[in-house]
Amino acid sequence: MDFLKLLRSLEEFLYELCTWFLFFPRTLYRVVVHPRRMAQYVDTELKEKLDRQFDDAISPPMFLMLSVLVAHGVELMLHQQVVGTGALSRSIFGNEESLLLYRSITFAIWPLVTTTHLLRRKHVPMTRESLRRPFFMQCYLTAPFAVTLSTSMVFVRLPGELSTVLGTAVGVIAALWYAVVQAGWLKVALQRSWLNTILSTVWVLVLGSLINLTIGVILLSN
Repeated sequence: MDFLKLLRSLEEFLYELCTWFLFFPRTLYRVVVHPRRMAQYVDTELKEKLDRQFDDAISPPMFLMLSVLVAHGVELMLHQQVVGTGALSRSIFGNEESLLLYRSITFAIWPLVTTTHLLRRKHVPMTRESLRRPFFMQCYLTAPFAVTLSTSMVFVRLPGELSTVLGTAVGVIAALWYAVVQAGWLKVALQRSWLNTILSTVWVLVLGSLINLTIGVILLSN
């Protein structure tokens, strides 16, 4: 019986893994081309039964983690994996699972900061339920930025001026796309003026960057 349960679990895992190859590029395309529509899609799907949610796409948190995984795959193929210098950084960067978890968390900081800012501005109590919908939306919007920025950093580290210029250009484009998408999402969510929206956008992006920078500095110094 235990062996049959194991086989069924492996069957489900294999099926889920195969669907990722289909739904990941499809979901990525939909988010990049129609970010606002995909944010509304999250709102619709969360009203469905649990087993029917995101049936034609990848769920937002999983999509964000897979984006980090894809960028890491590019890093491995080009032999540009980051190596830690301190004891703490070596324990994280030297282990594949820890590295992927760390990068997933660092990119998830932006959705968390933006979601927290939204709820505070709207004076909505912070609960697991109130955080879920905007956080899921933000995971969708952050995933293209995560995979593009991470991949661009791989090309920046490659030897040669062309790869550095290309990587920098792609990183800048990804950051601009993310800033514009965030501003559009906050404008609709907050229902404030464009000036107020731009200030909110700058605040959440800078705060998220500072948190990640602080974590990076701590890792490098240990």
